[in-house]
Amino acid sequence: MSELLAADGLVPASPSPARPRQPADSGTVARAVAVLRAVAESDDGTQIKRISAELGLPASTVHRLLELLMREGMVERDEEAPTYRAGREFLRLSSVVASRHPLQAIAAPLLEQAVGSMNETAYLCLYLPRERRLTFASHVESTHPLGYRVRSHEPQTLLTGASGRSILAFLPPDELAAVLAREGLAGHLDLAQDLAAIRARGYALSFGQRIAGAVGIFAPVFGAGGRVTGSLGFTIPEQRFEPAREAEFAREACRLAAELSAGLGYRARESA
Repeated sequence: MSELLAADGLVPASPSPARPRQPADSGTVARAVAVLRAVAESDDGTQIKRISAELGLPASTVHRLLELLMREGMVERDEEAPTYRAGREFLRLSSVVASRHPLQAIAAPLLEQAVGSMNETAYLCLYLPRERRLTFASHVESTHPLGYRVRSHEPQTLLTGASGRSILAFLPPDELAAVLAREGLAGHLDLAQDLAAIRARGYALSFGQRIAGAVGIFAPVFGAGGRVTGSLGFTIPEQRFEPAREAEFAREACRLAAELSAGLGYRARESA
């Protein structure tokens, strides 16, 4: 849920040492939830001292609760910083919950339209701002016996495939820079040119990047605040893909992504 809030531009307020956000209940569960919330709402990880000041809890208590959360995979520790960030299990559960968000209900008939018009498997991807990755949230399969199945509800890189690059190209400059720096690709000329081309034409095209032998054509989806929140498009077996139909697939992906964006409250002029 925190990913969806961030995607809509709702940024957690900075903690105020003068007025700590103490848990409403003094029980262990309430305190653990408060600590987990503090970790999830931090931009690039947080430390025990900061959580202690934010929640008005002793540092020893925060440390004990973090240890409990780490055992369940809800929190991970970066030993180099040292900081704490959301764990893989927390991200997985967030993705599962996000898959039941009304966004999926809005997208479902559009995915059906996509397959009805093109008869190739259509996917909806969601951007996970905290992790700066994506997850395949829902799909509708074509009637063809041959197709490709992508793992759902797992955080995946934005760098490979049209599904990811159609999101990556439209991230704010600071987020884009953070993703490229993490992957050691800051200043990579070919990638920068590819992202510029995606922005210019409004969709991404890839061949065998995420799945060998698959062609991807995806367009970005935007939320009410003008921020990219995901992508929508097609995955096609390469042997069935006709290059002459690229424009046809692209038009359909862009049309449906724009319709979904409008359903989320996006207006093109907001980001102009």
